[in-house]
Amino acid sequence: METKSRRKTKHDLNAVSKVNMPISLSSLNQKRIQDIIIGAVALSIFALILVNRSPNFLRPLSMQIRFGFTWIVPVLFIALFLTLRIPGWQGQLISLSAILSLFSLALAGVWASGHTQSTILSGLIPLFDAQSYYVDAQSLLAGGRFSEFSTARPLFAGFLALLLGITNRNLMETIAILTAINGFTCYLATKEIQRTHGNFPAAFLAVFLFLYFRHRTVGTVMSENLGLPLGILGTLLIWRGITGKSQSLVLFGLFIDTLALNTRPGPFFVLPFILLWGAWYFRNTGKWFSGNFFILGLVIMVAGFGVNLGLVRVLGTPNGVPFSQFSMAFYGLASGGNSFAYVFQAHPELAELTNPDKTREIYKLAFELIRTNPSLIFQGALRNWTLFLSSSVYGMFSYFSGENQYVNLAAYWGVCLLCVLGVIKWVQDISNPYSSFIFVTTTGVFLSVPFVPPADAYGIRLYAAAIIIIGIVPALGLAFALEKIKINFITSPVTDSTSTQAIIWLSTGLVFLIVTGPFMVKGTDHAFPSTPTACQPDEDSIIVQFDPGSFIQVIGMKEAMLDWMPVFHIGLFKRNAHSLPDAALAERLEIIEIPATLFYALDYKSNSPALVIAQTASLPMPGATVEICGQWEKELVFKNYFLFTSKHVIP
Repeated sequence: METKSRRKTKHDLNAVSKVNMPISLSSLNQKRIQDIIIGAVALSIFALILVNRSPNFLRPLSMQIRFGFTWIVPVLFIALFLTLRIPGWQGQLISLSAILSLFSLALAGVWASGHTQSTILSGLIPLFDAQSYYVDAQSLLAGGRFSEFSTARPLFAGFLALLLGITNRNLMETIAILTAINGFTCYLATKEIQRTHGNFPAAFLAVFLFLYFRHRTVGTVMSENLGLPLGILGTLLIWRGITGKSQSLVLFGLFIDTLALNTRPGPFFVLPFILLWGAWYFRNTGKWFSGNFFILGLVIMVAGFGVNLGLVRVLGTPNGVPFSQFSMAFYGLASGGNSFAYVFQAHPELAELTNPDKTREIYKLAFELIRTNPSLIFQGALRNWTLFLSSSVYGMFSYFSGENQYVNLAAYWGVCLLCVLGVIKWVQDISNPYSSFIFVTTTGVFLSVPFVPPADAYGIRLYAAAIIIIGIVPALGLAFALEKIKINFITSPVTDSTSTQAIIWLSTGLVFLIVTGPFMVKGTDHAFPSTPTACQPDEDSIIVQFDPGSFIQVIGMKEAMLDWMPVFHIGLFKRNAHSLPDAALAERLEIIEIPATLFYALDYKSNSPALVIAQTASLPMPGATVEICGQWEKELVFKNYFLFTSKHVIP
């Protein structure tokens, strides 16, 4: 006789499976047209928010959505819950518009504030890793190859090049597209959890994913912008595969998750745990394991890594090594939990090596350290787990924080309590495939923590591809708590959801663009001239493209203009610059002569990045290729920024 828990699980699966019942062809076409109209309206609202410059409404609202927490998060949760309760096409339109509006308001808040952090200056200018992706994408457009940095993980740089090609190299429009993709996949995730577990858990997950995205990703050109939506889509495909017990959907989800972790390397142990779970879930009656699924899944995983390796070989520099940065993180772990940069402090001679010799030597040193002092690796693992579970800026819920430390602690412990309830739910109903999938993959995340040090990136940025898994754990705990309350309008699953085809088509479309996009746009930029330099002998010369939507302008305090991308007053610019982790760069930016324009570009002469600081009046209209005469900053502290100060511009 079946247990009560097992009967309930089967009932739940049958209930949520009703959304996939066959419908007539005419109804299907009508539904598709309706979905297209809903998507077009929601995207129009998304775009209108970004172009509207209302100083009395949108500006303060966008700033609060981007930076607020104490009161705005509960308001967002309640608002999303209410929109999810609305049935039919009206509910789909309102909920999609609401979620996309959240993401666009967060981006508008960045552009209105000129927010500065480690990878972004004044809300737009990419720095460090973001600068490498951005300039490498420009290099691909010019027919070149990726630098060693992007060669290590080329999927995002190639996709970024495609978007820059589509937008005529407009960085603001490119970032807006990336934001829309993240917002739409967040909506799909919300509807999936609503379908299986109800409105409250769905609203919670929507807020969870939004808070993660706005914390370190919004407004940047970092690989999280692609790793996050791919990770969400992979999990949603598996979620749908559970509903229909579809092996093909689960395998497709495994492939997308593999691409997600190749795009934004992180907790790779998730992949073998999905493989093992799938082999258990699709076992035949009386068996404990499906060898067929295991073999197919293994092939799928290899194919995902093969796509990444193929782009490394075709688009990257010949001496590039896939995931070369992991060698540095591994040495940090082997040395007791130090940062990824520690290997160069311990062995400064490595700086003279080039890849693949450098990566090979770092691995050699790490394994030698493990052999001679094995206790250090356990010390490092314990340190990383401690940071991951802490309430600090390195913790797994660090983006659940705001302006009040007491509220931050309450939010942290509240989400932790929901996670505990989620575990209890799984233990009580261990046969439930949704819970078993999430907690098996959560185990994969947890075991990956020693190798993905939280201290190497604030806000667990390195976990973007698996953040959906981390978010569903407390969502399931919330669903379990609400089951005990037994209020139908809160706990009942909702059958009015998005179709499986929407998730499949979006996933397929992204895969197609990721794989083929770089080749479609490679070498399409023929703007750079081959004329001799017109600069003076004592001047350095660069030839760059001055692109629309890719620069900021700094003006005097007496200028009567609203601070909003791309124009900022010098006082706000200086204050924001001091949010940079490098005090030397902040001090250098304080002494720029205004009115000035700053932008990153590829110098076609040296094939290197250039952070150009030019007098605004000397520059032509955006879209022109120019030669700029001036001086490279020679100081060692500015080496990684490629600062170039303009004296005059030759159109």
